[in-house]
Amino acid sequence: MRSAFVSLVGRPNVGKSTLINALVGKKVSIVSNKPQTTRTRVRGILNKDDTQLVFVDTPGLHKATTALGERVNATALESMRDVDIVCLLIDATQTFGTGDQWVSEQLNIKNAIVVINKIDAVS
Repeated sequence: MRSAFVSLVGRPNVGKSTLINALVGKKVSIVSNKPQTTRTRVRGILNKDDTQLVFVDTPGLHKATTALGERVNATALESMRDVDIVCLLIDATQTFGTGDQWVSEQLNIKNAIVVINKIDAVS
């Protein structure tokens, strides 16, 4: 059996939790319109044929102004250390802006896969 750990990172409310729930076929992560609902790493496992993918949902990365914000950012960044694949989620319903640029700079990795999420909401 092949396996991989996949970390989903991005700004708050880009759909990381919703995507993981859809990929694994059940609710493993809380979904809310409120930013920073996810504050710790949440794992969801997908088994398909001879492959197992362990998805890691992370808190949304943002410019922290509080100690809590700094902690959740640290949690998100730490989640990328021991994974095989990092996916940077971008919200298709919003213009790529300074927040997205800041997040991509924080990742400090060269091989992230950019995932354009919420494409169904774009006309």
